[in-house]
Amino acid sequence: MIAGKTLREIRWMALVYLLLLEGLAIPTILLWPDIYADLQRSTLFKNLGVDWLKRIGEAVSSKDTNVAYVNWAAVMLFFRSTNLVGIAAAVLLGTGMFAREREAQTFEFLLSRPVSRAAILWQKFWPSALACVLPIYLVSLSAIPWSRHIDENLPLGPLLLASSHAAAFVLLFLSFTAWISVQCRVQAHVAFWVGGLTVLQIGIYLTQRIRQYSIFRLADFDWYGPILAGNLRAEQMFDPVHGPGFTTYVLGGALLCYGLAHRALHRTQLA
Repeated sequence: MIAGKTLREIRWMALVYLLLLEGLAIPTILLWPDIYADLQRSTLFKNLGVDWLKRIGEAVSSKDTNVAYVNWAAVMLFFRSTNLVGIAAAVLLGTGMFAREREAQTFEFLLSRPVSRAAILWQKFWPSALACVLPIYLVSLSAIPWSRHIDENLPLGPLLLASSHAAAFVLLFLSFTAWISVQCRVQAHVAFWVGGLTVLQIGIYLTQRIRQYSIFRLADFDWYGPILAGNLRAEQMFDPVHGPGFTTYVLGGALLCYGLAHRALHRTQLA
């Protein structure tokens, strides 16, 4: 019942989120031939002083059109769209997970029901997680036929791997926001803390000397590019011993935040 109520509350937001992702993907793909021609003529990227921007520029303007297009997809479908729209959706959905109940004065009623708090958290969480993750896969899969429309190809396997990492990264923000939502009484306060920390992390990422300390280093072009190119296999994504293992780190962070949310909810006292 709790899960069904949550699904009803978020269904339209999930639909808008899906449409936003798809709306960003379609012109990115269909305009690629013209964009690629402009990139071939441009010398802008050769003069960039920022290493990671220069790497992106060189990758998307490669003389090999297939290589350039795959890198373009890595930048626009994942580094841009899921890091922007996906995280925004996760924060929006997570913000109201419990803080909204407090504002509506239904929080104590929710906790007093004959359902364990672990079950309450799970039934609140999984509909939001589904709403955050499913659109990423749907839009990624839709990129294949759209790419064929311009005579380009995106490999299914690497595309699903990149989508899985993007989904894990979005879930990290959802579980973190859920944890903060359990502890705050006002949705605006949740948005303030999560939004503030996110902006701080973006600022660190954009600062060359300290960007390695940003969480966004785990989901940038230097990660998505090799995945889509087929140079980073699944075992390297998930094995932190023999490979980078960034996906495992992200999933571990999401599980940690979920556990902290469970602990905070379990410790919440009824008035």
